[in-house]
Amino acid sequence: MRALFFAAIACGLLSSWLVDQQWLAAGLLFIWLWRVVRLRDRHCLLVTILCLVPMTGWLSWQNQRFTNLVRQPSQMVTINLTVQPDAITLRGSQYQMVATSPVGKLLVKGQLKRAIEKQQLGQIARRTTWRVQGKLDAIAPPTNPGQFDAPKYYRSQGIARQLTVTAVKQVRTAPRRGWGRLDQLHRWRQMFFQTCQRLPPTLSRYATSLLVGMRPADFQATMGAVQQLGLLHLFSLSGMHVILLVAFLQWLLLRLHLSHQAIDCWLLGLLPAYLVLGGGADSLQRAVVTAALPIVWQLLTRQSSGSLSGWSMALIIGIVHNPLVLSQLGGQLSYGLALLLILMPGLPTWRLAVWVQVISLPVLLVATAQWHLWSLVVNLIVAPIFSWVLLPVTVIGASVGLVFPLVTSMCEWVLASFQNWLDWVSHWPGLLVIGQPNALWAWGLSLLSLWLLRTPKRRYCWGLLLAYTCFGISMRFPLHGTVQFIDVGQGDSILIRQPFNRQVSLIDTGGQLHFPRPRWQDDGLTSKSRVETITVNYLHRLGIRHLDTVYLSHKDVDHIGDLGELLRLMPVNQVVVPAGMAHLAKFQKLLLPAKKRPKVVEALAGQTFADGLVAVHPFKPGRAENEDSLVLTGVYGQQRFMFTGDLDRAGERAIVARYPQLRVDVLKLGHHGSKTASDPLALRQLGVQRGVLSVGRHNRYGHPNQETLTTLTAQHIETYSTALQGMITYRFFNHRKGRWQTFLKEGDRHQRTTSVKIDSQR
Repeated sequence: MRALFFAAIACGLLSSWLVDQQWLAAGLLFIWLWRVVRLRDRHCLLVTILCLVPMTGWLSWQNQRFTNLVRQPSQMVTINLTVQPDAITLRGSQYQMVATSPVGKLLVKGQLKRAIEKQQLGQIARRTTWRVQGKLDAIAPPTNPGQFDAPKYYRSQGIARQLTVTAVKQVRTAPRRGWGRLDQLHRWRQMFFQTCQRLPPTLSRYATSLLVGMRPADFQATMGAVQQLGLLHLFSLSGMHVILLVAFLQWLLLRLHLSHQAIDCWLLGLLPAYLVLGGGADSLQRAVVTAALPIVWQLLTRQSSGSLSGWSMALIIGIVHNPLVLSQLGGQLSYGLALLLILMPGLPTWRLAVWVQVISLPVLLVATAQWHLWSLVVNLIVAPIFSWVLLPVTVIGASVGLVFPLVTSMCEWVLASFQNWLDWVSHWPGLLVIGQPNALWAWGLSLLSLWLLRTPKRRYCWGLLLAYTCFGISMRFPLHGTVQFIDVGQGDSILIRQPFNRQVSLIDTGGQLHFPRPRWQDDGLTSKSRVETITVNYLHRLGIRHLDTVYLSHKDVDHIGDLGELLRLMPVNQVVVPAGMAHLAKFQKLLLPAKKRPKVVEALAGQTFADGLVAVHPFKPGRAENEDSLVLTGVYGQQRFMFTGDLDRAGERAIVARYPQLRVDVLKLGHHGSKTASDPLALRQLGVQRGVLSVGRHNRYGHPNQETLTTLTAQHIETYSTALQGMITYRFFNHRKGRWQTFLKEGDRHQRTTSVKIDSQR
């Protein structure tokens, strides 16, 4: 038992090192191996080595294979796909599928042109084969810290590339094959999902997510309280579901007078089927393997096996199947909390809930950067309710809901009442924005928590509290400052933080234009704004809970469109706008969502602000058009920056005429690199050394313009682009010169396929 446990932990550290590139894990692995050697247990050392050597080869081969697939050039292909019905997702006028093909497993995306196509696709209930034409490419990576890491997520599912469909040649039902029963399971899963769509909304949401692991499109929007209160481990298919399923099946089969050996055989047949019906999530896989291994061991040896051995084997099998299992929140919570239950059996409920919070807190901070003070109390209340009320109510409602409307209404009332209570509690004061630990802090806090679990003494408890205090202080009062050009697509958003967060400012918020669309394309869901998924998410990961100042350059949507959502999500002390903009109805409407209305300041050239920025334009009140853009300049880390909004060439010439001594090291190039801005004479007089383009990939406006790129090249201005390099950061310490960093590094596959013309001009 001990030998297998030591081997499993070594394999986990190895996967974190080789696959997830966490170099701290390499040091911990060597410390762990030294610990195994010091045990002087030959059996333990032999098992660890026998597991570690083939695992090293397997993970290295997987890395090389994935790298080779990602590096393959983009190409137009005509290809055959095989798609299971439960692998198709519809959202508005778009569809997404996971398909198998002659070149491996692919993520497939396409656009629907007519309502009838959407209806037909939604009714597919069998395995189908598709012949399609499209662009085969690597999956695009995130371009800002904290964004959803699509390549990493899909790699965990064995997917390295995506196919963007341009034409569908043929779709037909696939012929039966040797794995017909597997197809039948996928068909049942899809039929269950389609049936649940006819149930009331809350019951439908719980039934699909809890019973078969299919998250409806509105799950994230409607279940935010679950994440805030730290209940994600309950709302994932996990050990609790499998334990209840096994207990129910054993009870049923015993009532049918089957022998214990026959019951074990039935369970070994039904558990893999439930793994397919549940979607094969990592947490479900762990639970199924952990439940099945003791049965297999009992049948083979006539002896019972320990739960720790089952957990260890489940971890090793999980890593072989998904090398990134311990890099994802679901896998971390599933394996971590299961180990806690094994190592500390028989604990009172309240103590178990405390330890769940202690062990899971570093993991949750890495994932969400937040923690709710009421999480412990809510977990104590919800855990028994979840087991004895919510799951049974969900099963009953999903089983007979379409036959007995009264039962359906009762189940919906129970679940909706519970959900409303969660939403109510989540709005209580106590949600702490702590920040996201880096790898060093995350490993350190996790190891200290595990040490406290092993030796629960008061001094270690105080040591852990001290570590969290130091972490919180380091997040709240960073030694360095930054100027960061956030990639919000076709728009502007620039974050300025001074050392120790003395002042935190944002220049523009970004925003998207929304065009009218046919009713069939509207699925009733509101897409989250980029300011929520990118900007506020990143600010929370920095431990920032409010902004001192938000500057708005002018009234265009791509610069101020997300202001209302920003004010709803985060307190802002003041909003600075160019003179003449404050009374515009469009601007006033954006202030309405604010919980506390910020102070509004209209700025003219010559006005200075507490964060060190100085306005050099406009010279008179205007209508907040491009030519009226608020232009700001300030010195950070021995570099003078100028932020120009969408100011045109005439405005640039006016600034250098009014401030002939003004010199600029770094210029946020006007109007996203359009030829209407970046006047050559103005750039030369300002002495610009670096230019930053805030521009969207493949935008419809053709930004940046080739004329602007030629001007930058002729004047030897080093150019950065958010379309090419993602978030662009200048990091500095007080008054010392800083250094530049880009989120997408040189040589990144996505860089070479996004904006080649910009790269060629550098």
